[in-house]
Amino acid sequence: MCRFIAYIGTPVLADDLLYKPKYSIITAQSMNAGEMSIAVNGDGFGVGWYMPEIDSEPCIYRSIKPSWSDQNLRNIAKKIYSPLIFAHIRAASPGLPVEEFNSHPFSCGKLMFMHNGMLGGFKEIRRKLLRLLNDTAYDAILGSTDSEHLFGLFLNHIDDPSGEVTCDEMVYAMHKALEDVSELLIEHNIRSHSYLNLCVTNGTSIVAVRYTTNPSVQPATLYYMFGKEYHCRDEHCQIEPTFGRPTTIVIASEPFTYRRSDWMKAERNSMMIVDETMRISFQNVELPIEKAMFEEV
Repeated sequence: MCRFIAYIGTPVLADDLLYKPKYSIITAQSMNAGEMSIAVNGDGFGVGWYMPEIDSEPCIYRSIKPSWSDQNLRNIAKKIYSPLIFAHIRAASPGLPVEEFNSHPFSCGKLMFMHNGMLGGFKEIRRKLLRLLNDTAYDAILGSTDSEHLFGLFLNHIDDPSGEVTCDEMVYAMHKALEDVSELLIEHNIRSHSYLNLCVTNGTSIVAVRYTTNPSVQPATLYYMFGKEYHCRDEHCQIEPTFGRPTTIVIASEPFTYRRSDWMKAERNSMMIVDETMRISFQNVELPIEKAMFEEV
């Protein structure tokens, strides 16, 4: 599986998120992820960010290199200064090739998307999944991963990814995409489990999901922290507390700063919503496939 970070708040240098923390996603988690059975995430990486003073679409840098060996990433991370950054390091699912189109995050119009986990039975449901998609969603899929096809299902419920997409519309599309997945898995009698930690943004809000169809285990981990401002002094990176609504929120597969008490874990099978006003809320994710899987246990 993979590791990812989503940051929204006061503008920050990508270097402070990716390299400086004690348990950095690049220098630590890529080679020794602490909360996954697969410790090495060396099958490519990607960083996406927004520059609202230029335009409203994300800029994305992706590669098939292991993130720890890419000097270009190290250099540009010192110059990326943004209020919204996605970062992802990949451990490819068995059978899926390592190529640039398969590195996350993925984008379409103003939207950006990434995934940690796997879609059970992907090969069996892929053809039917593609038949569900409208032209925009279908054309947005350039690679072969289950992750990008999940993004296609999400886009299938967005009227215009290049237009003004609200947080509420992203929440709706995420719920509908998950319902589509559930229906496909039931229809094809898929019994292998899915692990779907998903994250999507429109540049001003974020929707993240922590979910699994497996009733016997917890989903892959997903943490968040919030506060007034995130900053680094050497490797001592932390978020300053706030007593009102936060101005900075970080979502991550696992904590990467030295002060673990700053981090909270998202609940099992839940959706975390960070709206345009930086208000954090949660919704339950309950799908019919869960009952089908439970009956098999």
